[in-house]
This record gives sequence, C-alpha cells and structure tokens, in this order.
Amino acid sequence: MTKSPRLYLIILGCWSVLLAALLETSLDQLDAATRAGWPIVTLVVASTVFIAYFWLNGTKDVVYTLYYHLVSARRSRPVPHRASAAQPRVVLVYCTCNDFSADSLLRSMRQDYGNFDVVILDDSSKPEYLAQVDAFGAEHGVRVVRRADRAGFKAGNLNNYLGTAEYDYFVILDSDEIIPPGYIRRSLDYFAAYPNAGIVQANHIATRNRNAFMRMFSIGVDSHWIAYQTVKDRHGFLSLLGHGAMVSRECYTAAGGFPHVVAEDLCFSIAARDVGYFTVFAPDVVCEEEYPVDYLAFKKRHSKWTQGNMEFIKRYTAVILRSRMSWFEKLDIVLFTYNLPLTAVFSIYVAIHVVVLPVLGYRIEYPLWMLAPTALFLLAPMLNDVIFHFRAMPKLRLAWYLLHTILLYGSMLFISFRASVTSAFGKSVFVVTPKEDQRITLRQALVANRAEMIFGVLLTAVSIYLTGSALPVLLIAVPAILCFYLALKHNTATPAAEGAEPEAREPVPAA
Repeated sequence: MTKSPRLYLIILGCWSVLLAALLETSLDQLDAATRAGWPIVTLVVASTVFIAYFWLNGTKDVVYTLYYHLVSARRSRPVPHRASAAQPRVVLVYCTCNDFSADSLLRSMRQDYGNFDVVILDDSSKPEYLAQVDAFGAEHGVRVVRRADRAGFKAGNLNNYLGTAEYDYFVILDSDEIIPPGYIRRSLDYFAAYPNAGIVQANHIATRNRNAFMRMFSIGVDSHWIAYQTVKDRHGFLSLLGHGAMVSRECYTAAGGFPHVVAEDLCFSIAARDVGYFTVFAPDVVCEEEYPVDYLAFKKRHSKWTQGNMEFIKRYTAVILRSRMSWFEKLDIVLFTYNLPLTAVFSIYVAIHVVVLPVLGYRIEYPLWMLAPTALFLLAPMLNDVIFHFRAMPKLRLAWYLLHTILLYGSMLFISFRASVTSAFGKSVFVVTPKEDQRITLRQALVANRAEMIFGVLLTAVSIYLTGSALPVLLIAVPAILCFYLALKHNTATPAAEGAEPEAREPVPAA
C-alpha cells in the first residue's frame, strides 16, 4: 500500500494562514510586553506558542472530518473477496484479566473458517474469574494459558504465548470483543490485497449498552472509528488499536514482539512500520466492543491512555525521529498521541492567564477576530459526531448528546493533568477498565469525584478573585463540578427493548 501527504498539506496550508495572522498580532503583543520586562515577554511567547499548537490540533480535527465526509467516504471501497483453497492457520488470542466474558468469546468463535484455534491468555487474580475461565475452557475445548508473573502488562501476556506458539496469523481479542462470523475470511482478503500489510485493523461499533451512561456516549465510537481510521489508512499513521486486529507471524517476528509498555499497540505498530509492514484498515469488518460501563470506568480508561501516551513520549520520541516513516506519518503520530499528555500544557496556559498575569497586573489584549477560530477549534472534536449523526438522530437528542460530551471530556482535564504528571515523573501503570457497573448513591458519587469538584470550585474562585469573572475557566470548571452528575448517570438501566443487541453479524460496508 502507499500513502499520500495530501491531507497534511491541506492541514498545514490552512494552519499557516492562521499562524501568519497570529504572529502579526503577537508581534504587537511582544512590542508592548518588552516595556513591562522579560517575565511578561516570556509569558506572552508561551501563550502564543500554546495558541499556535491548539490551532494546529483544531485544524487537524476539522480537516480530518471534512476530508472523510467529502472525499474518503465516497472513494473508500472494501477489497474484493478472494476465494482461495489455502487456509493459513489462525489463532484467536483472547486476553482477560478479571473481566472474562463467556458470551463475547463464544460469539467470536462462530467463524465461517475452518483452520483456526482459540486460546485464552488469562492474567486474572480473582478466584471467581479463574473458575469461570477454567469452566469455559473445559466445556468448549479451549486452551487456557497462564504465566507465573504479570510482567509487561498486556504485552507480556501476549508475548508469553506468541513467542512459542504455532500459527500463521493471530487475532487479538479483548474481553468485551465480538468479531463477526466472516472476520477471519475477510481479514485474510485484506492481507491478500496488500502484500506489505502486517496488521489488519477491523472497524468497531459499541453495543450491549446496559445503562444510560453507555447509551448516551457509545454513539461516539460508531462515528469516530470509521471516519478517523479511514483517513489515517491513506493519509496518516494507522496503528493497531489494541483489539479486533489480525497480525501476521512474519510481522510479529520482524517487529520483535510487543514492547512491554502501556501503549503496546501503538509502539508495536511503529516497530512494524519501521521494518516495512503497514497497518491496513478494514472498514467493512465491523466488530463489537463495549463502551466503558460508567463514568468511573471511563476515568480509569482515560487515565490509562494518558499515562500510556506520556510513557510513549518519553521513550519513543527519538524512535519516531529516527524512523523511516514519511514526515506526515510522524506528524500524525505527534498530533494524535501527544494530545492527551499535553493537556498539562493547557493547565499552564490557564494558570498564565487566570493567575500569573493578573497577579503581575498585566493583561494580554487579543483582537476580536481570534474568537472565531478559537471557538471553532474548541468544538472541532465534536464536528464528526454532528455530521455523522445529523440525519439519523433526532436533533434534540443530538444536542443533548453534544452537551453531555462537553461535560464528559471537559471533566477529564484534572484526570489528564494528574496522569500526565504522575507518568512524567514516575512509572506508567496499565489499568484494566472495569466491566461491571454497580448502582451508587449521591454521597458515593460526591466522594469518588471530590478531587475534580474541589479543583473546579477553586479554579472558579481564583478566576473570579483575580480577573473578576468565571468566564475564562467556564468550560473547565463547570464540567469538573458537575462530574458527580455523570457518575450517577449509569444508575438508570437501559430498557430491555432498547438495550437488546443482535448476534454478531456479517458487517454492512459503510456508506
């Protein structure tokens, strides 16, 4: 397969226009700041750099979305079916750690392909899960593999088996993964169509929404996967995304196995790309995953992703720079992977404008025109959801979803900051996202989210005291204060008629 820099030439072209206008404004700001001393000059430069980076990320989100809906969605076509007498040996590798789902695995095993095996890689420590895995293995004739230690997180679990097993291809299944009956057959079609493919990453939707929290936010999975991965497939860096992916033995061996890091999927993909293997997206192979079961589970997953990305920044920045990847693939990795940990930088920006500059008695006056791109880029991450769901979803429900999305991701600033700092100065930890929800009381919700709420209240108070207004921190403080509301949302169960999900099915190609 080949990739084109077209998308990133558009992104950088649009951003350059905005950057030129920003620099013209910043020169005026710097001229005024020089009369106030070097500390103010430093703060003005830091503020300008942040705005430039924020606008670059926002431009990326807008261009990605519009490019998919206007170009890629119309041109994208699944590879043709390729009938072949040869049936390479495939193994379904099901990874679990105190979150075994017999139903998910059983449904994934219903493949219309003959030469495949199933193995459970069990890192569980709780007796009830150990018993469930053993019972399933005995009933269905599935091999269970356990190891003496749990070193290396999920990567160590995979390497412990894959290093000595016999197979031609393996498929990574997380505990909640359900792959369709034609998964193996269609994935092999993609390997046949692209000789330099080492990984075939399937598409995903979120199903089995058991409560109001899952039902509210799961639609974001459906729109995000198809749009962003389709564009990355041809114009960016497409990574194995942890599950629902088939990997060839040659690729696994050449890449040296999975590195023992939290973001093992991304780091393995980079190693594979560096030895000549691509990750290919299969939009018509639609697998099912579960959205985090409640707000607390979502926080844990977000923290794991942030820590994994920060660990990646520390250990793999030099690797990316030395890599044989194209320049736009490297830029794609930076803009997507560095985004979560660099939320800490946004905290510094807020501190500059809400605390430091007011204390120094200085104020940066930005022109009114800068509000337009800033407001657009604040909402840019939701643009794909709006376009994707606009026709099919009732408008009031879409607006209600977008409002909740602002609350959900706005409330993650404190989590991102804490996870970034912890990982930057310590060791990243692989956190298993909980799969079971339990009804909680208002008191429990307040206690579980007290740190975020205190942060929101204090930030609001500081802003009012030093700037005379809460407006500068509104989109941060309000979600932080209201996170207890999100924590209670899963208490409402989805009605059986709405929550019922179909059996794993042969996917329908995206329009």
